[in-house]
Amino acid sequence: MIASNTRSGSVEIPLAEAAQAVYDGSVKTVQELRDKLKTLTPHDETFRDAFSIARVSNARLARYYLRSLEMQVKAEPEPWFLPQNDPAVITLEHVLPRKPENNWPQFKAEIVDSNATRLGNLVLMRQSDNSSARSAGFETKRVVYAASPYELTSQVGQEQSWTPDSIASRQRLLAELAVKTWPVA
Repeated sequence: MIASNTRSGSVEIPLAEAAQAVYDGSVKTVQELRDKLKTLTPHDETFRDAFSIARVSNARLARYYLRSLEMQVKAEPEPWFLPQNDPAVITLEHVLPRKPENNWPQFKAEIVDSNATRLGNLVLMRQSDNSSARSAGFETKRVVYAASPYELTSQVGQEQSWTPDSIASRQRLLAELAVKTWPVA
């Protein structure tokens, strides 16, 4: 869905058809399945490019992407702990808030609109920390991020400032990680 220029339904139908083909036995090998899905599967470069500019407004999907990337960055073949899936415990945090109030005066409304839902601006955070941080300025939030056990969140806490360039740079790093997280071959 990240690398697709169409709506998700145009991806779901061929995936369902492929699943049916596996179920009924007309597709028997991994290679046959790859061949069946070839038109849907982007090359790494296409996927990386699409991921590097992706915006995600669906919080459930954004949490899934970040949890998967977190597992990849930790590179633990048999992890002791998995990133929490319960949104009542671990929430999606917008570093640059969607409604920054007066704490982010350097960001004009159009910059907030174009950056708030970019994956590079999103981190996983405990619900209790998220509700206390809300739209606080970056200097306040970065202390909480730095203390996070999530590697990708703590990396944001190491930043000295948060700008559109920071968001774009982080998103490019996430895109490189995404290619490893969801390999085609």
